[in-house]
Amino acid sequence: LPSHQFLKNLSIGTMKDARLKQIRYDLEDERNANILCWIGSSQTAGGGGQLYPREMAGLSPFDSAVQGGDAVWEGLRIYRGRILTCDEHIGRMFRSAKAMGFQNVHTKDQIMVAIFTTLAANGMRDNAHIRLTLSRGVKCTSSMNPKFNLYGTTLIVLPEWKCVSGGKTTYDNSKGISLITASQRRNSPQTVDSKIHHNNLINNILP
Repeated sequence: LPSHQFLKNLSIGTMKDARLKQIRYDLEDERNANILCWIGSSQTAGGGGQLYPREMAGLSPFDSAVQGGDAVWEGLRIYRGRILTCDEHIGRMFRSAKAMGFQNVHTKDQIMVAIFTTLAANGMRDNAHIRLTLSRGVKCTSSMNPKFNLYGTTLIVLPEWKCVSGGKTTYDNSKGISLITASQRRNSPQTVDSKIHHNNLINNILP
């Protein structure tokens, strides 16, 4: 319908204008204002994705990560041009995806290409961190039922500059960390197995 197309074009243009406006970030490292993130579907030709500036990176509201936190993830550290225990992290991601019953999953080669393309585009060889997320993918309709996932998994490679000591770090390795006893119990394996590295982290966030 012409009216639908008009509103679609208008909303897309408004979103782009809003996102491209200068945004003020409270950053640990100012370089993170200009990072490029990778987002792509396993069903795209060759498992390809695309690099997006921080302001333009986003997921479909129909993606399973948005619909129900239906995703798995890993945190990768980059030191002196190498990814620490990369194979172990990727292996756990695949085991988690298998335990969750993901279908049409990215291959290891596709994931590695996405990781190294993202690192190269951002010029990251040291003191960097990647939040690697694999969701069940985009649904054809809003639902928790996996049968509506028809388009393969969604891969997100989120890189950031993250030092391990000094003033620009989330956790300063030189100072150690403080531990507390939380009032919330961990989920038992009979409900949600904690060995599955999934995105439902509310149990980790509640105090």
